[in-house]
Amino acid sequence: MIPAEKKMDWARADFALLACILLLIILGAATIYSASSYRMEMKFGNSEYYFTKQLVRAFIGLLLMFFIAKRDYRKWLADRWILFGVSLFLLAVLLVRIPGITPRNGAYSWINLYFFMFQPSDFARYALILLLAGQLHLWRDELDDINRYAILFGLTLAIAGPIALQHDMGTAALTLLIAFTMFILAEVRISYSIIAGLSTLSLALLYISVNPYMIKRLTDHLHSTGGEMHPHLKQSLIALAQGGLIGQGIGGSHQKYLFLPEAHNDFIFAMIGEEYGLIGTVGVLLLFLVVVHRGLTIARQAPDLAGRYLAGGITACYASYAFINAGVVVGLLPTTGIPMPFLSYGGTSLVTHLCALGLLLNISAQGSPAFAASPGWREYKQRVEERAFPAPVRTAAHRGAVRKTVALRRSYR
Repeated sequence: MIPAEKKMDWARADFALLACILLLIILGAATIYSASSYRMEMKFGNSEYYFTKQLVRAFIGLLLMFFIAKRDYRKWLADRWILFGVSLFLLAVLLVRIPGITPRNGAYSWINLYFFMFQPSDFARYALILLLAGQLHLWRDELDDINRYAILFGLTLAIAGPIALQHDMGTAALTLLIAFTMFILAEVRISYSIIAGLSTLSLALLYISVNPYMIKRLTDHLHSTGGEMHPHLKQSLIALAQGGLIGQGIGGSHQKYLFLPEAHNDFIFAMIGEEYGLIGTVGVLLLFLVVVHRGLTIARQAPDLAGRYLAGGITACYASYAFINAGVVVGLLPTTGIPMPFLSYGGTSLVTHLCALGLLLNISAQGSPAFAASPGWREYKQRVEERAFPAPVRTAAHRGAVRKTVALRRSYR
């Protein structure tokens, strides 16, 4: 049964979260202009080419964000199977490699619709989050059943598997990471996730071993830690070093003169470091920490478990993308092709992240600090069991034994 739709109360929405993300979008647009102006002037005779396109995409994303936020998130959860089915279809289209499938950096992840490029994995990631949130809530009292977990993990692999087959292992790995985070939020047994994670890791290593392109990325990263750096990483670190504490100033980057590849996209964090210095990079990371904090607060204060899981999954997506991108830029992780949320150039990524923000704002408008004090599902079930079947306690010794039994039961669960 679909619950009655509640009208969006904008006065109760989390404007601190919205303000942080708007700041990131503005900073990203300014840095995209600086990073791409010389390249676009040489290629198209228009230094504002990427900047203008990013502003248009941000405007479209904000319109969709307001539209999604106005609709009760429970309504979107009710449509989760439709969105999941559309995602599977789009990912299947990529595997067929029909005309219009455009490879980028070795990954067949883009559909060329001539008037814009569309990356289905960005849409599929949030469709999976919606599906998992709905099913974890629906099966909340059956999550100890290994068969239920197998179904949920199978649904996750149905999205992550095709993405990996497109040679986009970074996005596939992050999709699995987000799913495991949602399983932890839903109090699924850790042993299930450990077994599933190790099995998936074995399959991933086997797949990488027969894929020369992925092996090259890993070996390049290993060589960069003990010898000659990969050219992308070398220029990224040069940009950060040139920025120093306060940076070269807005538009003062030297790496934009075709030294740093993907300066407006995957390595935009290095451009921020060069132009705004250490203060700028730390400021960006602090903004993302605030976004994560506000997202977790929304999850804790959500009116039901479905809202809690949905907000937690979206927050995990923002956090994993942001901090893994930063790790790649400073050389801690191999190059993955993961963009920085709200900062990097890209239409599909920016629009889908803003659509997810609409869901977060809707959940925040219905949340309350009182809901944060509600127990988790396992603790709630245990309280019901203890109250419905109280053990007879006659002496102090018996009372102490009962306390030990309850403590053991909690630690076991």
